[in-house]
Amino acid sequence: ANMPEDYPDQFDEVVDFIQATIKRLRRSPDKQTPIFSRRERNRQNTATNIENSSKKGRRNQKGKNRGCVLTEIHLNVTDLDLGYETKEELIFRYCSGSCDAAETTYDKILKNLTRKKKLVTDKVRQACCRPTAFDDDLSFLDDNLVYHILKKHSAKRCGCV
Repeated sequence: ANMPEDYPDQFDEVVDFIQATIKRLRRSPDKQTPIFSRRERNRQNTATNIENSSKKGRRNQKGKNRGCVLTEIHLNVTDLDLGYETKEELIFRYCSGSCDAAETTYDKILKNLTRKKKLVTDKVRQACCRPTAFDDDLSFLDDNLVYHILKKHSAKRCGCV
């Protein structure tokens, strides 16, 4: 009954996690209403803020990464096809778009030298839209109540590399 005053935030997070997990386990598979813990709601808000702030800063980038953007989709962990059977859900963020505007003089020279067969290799790679940072690890319980952790599963920031 007497909780130390230092722990109320941690206690609320644990209770939210337990309640969300129980609700997910009780929920029938045909319901599509997502139930998110406080941590997941904060992650969604952070992603929205990152996306909005990056849109504002694009005007000053002279079109460098204009085509390479962070996109998100709401999925079930099972949809990732990694072999996990679970009803756990996540927001999956990925990078999409073109990096043609990010082509440097170096890239143009490599292309020209390859075309003229001055270089031994014919596999000169073009800049592509890829994650430059990843989301926090995702932990979840599968249908057999086995605990799993996915690392580097979702993009946090994108860039032309």
